[in-house]
Amino acid sequence: MKKINWKILIITCIVCLSPIVLGIIFYQQLPKQMPIHFNINNEANGYAPKNFALFGIPIILTGFQVLCCIISDIQKNKELETPKFITIVKWIIPILSVVILTIIIEIPLGSTVDVRKSICLIMGILFILTGNYLPKMSYEIAKGKMHPMPKNETMYRKMTRMWGYSFVIGGISLLISVLFSVIFTIAIIIVLLVSITIEGCYCLLKK
Repeated sequence: MKKINWKILIITCIVCLSPIVLGIIFYQQLPKQMPIHFNINNEANGYAPKNFALFGIPIILTGFQVLCCIISDIQKNKELETPKFITIVKWIIPILSVVILTIIIEIPLGSTVDVRKSICLIMGILFILTGNYLPKMSYEIAKGKMHPMPKNETMYRKMTRMWGYSFVIGGISLLISVLFSVIFTIAIIIVLLVSITIEGCYCLLKK
């Protein structure tokens, strides 16, 4: 069995669980039903019991984080994998845990946090980082992880390069979208999804 990076695993799990501290501090001030889902107009449209929202969600996310770290380390090939890309992957869940749980706690306390803008800022940065490292992913490693797979390395390189540009441009656009209405954000997401789908289909079908 390949070596597990226990240091990163423990640190990221602690970060995932850290919002529980806020939950304990403000427990008495929070309602029995907590908002856990919001529509595009920044309005809560989904609720959950307080204990599940404050403690259950962080624990569930921590479970996913443990799986993410272990699977990433087991499948890692030091000669072919991009270490920085693996690090980015390992920090996605912890960052989302802190931001999402902080929003869930702040809104019932009267905060006017804009959920859309918060998520756009995070996703924009993650898209930019992902787009920067996508072209660096090894063809040999991808053959065991990506299904379906382009027919040759040339088309694989072309696909990841196009996806890289799309993710970076999409990420920058998401960051800019916080200055405009929600329609602009939705349009960017749709264009990004359509772009990577078309690019992927082209490279998969091209000989």
